[in-house]
Parts: sequence; structure tokens; C-alpha cells
Amino acid sequence: MKRFIKSYWKTILFFAIIGVIGGFFTGIYVLDSYPPETQQQLLDELAASGLGGFPPDIIMGVITAMQAAGYGFLLGAAGIWLGKKIRLWKDEKKITKKPLIASIVVAITGGMALILFDVLFFGKYSEIIMNSYVVKPTISYLIASVLYGGVIEEVMLRLFWLSLVAFVMWKIFDRKNGRPSTWVLITANIIAALLFAAGHLPATATMLGLSPMIVFRCFLLNGGVGLLLGWLYRKYGLRYAMIAHGGCHIVSKLIWIIFV
Repeated sequence: MKRFIKSYWKTILFFAIIGVIGGFFTGIYVLDSYPPETQQQLLDELAASGLGGFPPDIIMGVITAMQAAGYGFLLGAAGIWLGKKIRLWKDEKKITKKPLIASIVVAITGGMALILFDVLFFGKYSEIIMNSYVVKPTISYLIASVLYGGVIEEVMLRLFWLSLVAFVMWKIFDRKNGRPSTWVLITANIIAALLFAAGHLPATATMLGLSPMIVFRCFLLNGGVGLLLGWLYRKYGLRYAMIAHGGCHIVSKLIWIIFV
């Protein structure tokens, strides 16, 4: 354990620090996305708890920052341990060209798909979807998307959950091999991608409501991107999944701001 901590404390601390920053701005963005009645309910709850004198966005940001830091620290440490067990964690010190190009391709493809599917397909059947693009992304939203989405969500879904599912399946169904077989890793990637998509349902419900088409859209777009991010983690390592995830948000938000 001491050797593990000595080797990876900087990486785990990095996850926690990014969690604080990304989580803080995520809390602010989430509060802004609430409908007025929900915001008023929160204000009433803060007043009843004696925190009514503090700005609600700061309180929300601090709470979310603490949660995200915990995710980064605990799930980051557990994920690295699991990743090493199934030989998916890579101790690379430098960014290399081929994986970086793959990450950029995934970022551009995924970022464009998130917008184009709405503009060319889903938006034609739902005014709610296209109306959600009327208000442009805030600075808090952009920071939250890149840091919380690009780092903390990858720690949670790829580093921890994909690794955990692969580890458990390996031990139950594939233990005769010295490492998980390809089918185990592919199955774990699919499960992690579905969890990734499901994790976006609460935010989707707040913004768009939940109809069968909205749920299908959430799983198609987020799940599809999740599969690509899992592939990057499996093939090249977590850092490239993070680069692609953060880049995907940057590309989609730029298209949103400039063209939609």
C-alpha cells in the first residue's frame, strides 16, 4: 500500500484538485439550470438551515466541489488499483502522437455529432430540444464541462466503473486467463457507456423533460460517445479518454455558440 501511495499520490491529488475546481463550477451551472420554482425552493431550504445569508450559487458550488473531490480521490485511487490489476492503467509520462491524434478525432467527431443529431434529426421532432440552444453556454458551464466532464466523469466511468466491471467479470467468467479477454473488456465498455448515458438523465430531465425520444436521444448520443471514450481508455490509456472527453465538450460548445 505504501508503494502504491508513493507511486500515485500526485495523480490522485490531481484528480481531487480538478474535482474541486470542476465541481464548484458544476454546482453553479446546475443551480442556474434549475427552473425558477426549484431555485426558490432551494432558497427557502437555505434560509431554514441558517445559510440564507450566503449566495446560493456559492453554497451549491462548494457542496458539489466537495463531492467531486471525493470522487476524484476515492474512485481515482480505486480505479488505478483496478486498472493495474486488469492491465489497462498505463504509467506513461508523455503524450504521444498517435494516441493524441485518435483523441482529437474522437473529440471532433463526438462534439459534432452531439449538435448535428439535434439540428438534423431530433430537433425536427421536438421544439424543446432546439429551444435549449437559444441560451448560449455560460463560462461556468464551459469550465464545468471540460473539467468535471473531461476529468471527473472519466475517473468515475472509465477508470473506476469500466475497470471494476471488467475485473469482476474476469474473476467470475474468465479467470483461467492471466488478464481479461477482449470480450470481457468490450462488455465492460458497453456497460460503462450505458451507465455514462444514464448518469446524464437527471440533467436531461431538468432541461428537456423525459419522453421516450428524449431518453433514446440521451442513450444514443452520450452512450455512443462513451463507447469511443472507453475504447481510448482500453487502447491508449485514461489521459487520452480525458483529452477526447474535454475536447468533445469544447467542439460541441463552439458549434453551439457560433452556428446554432
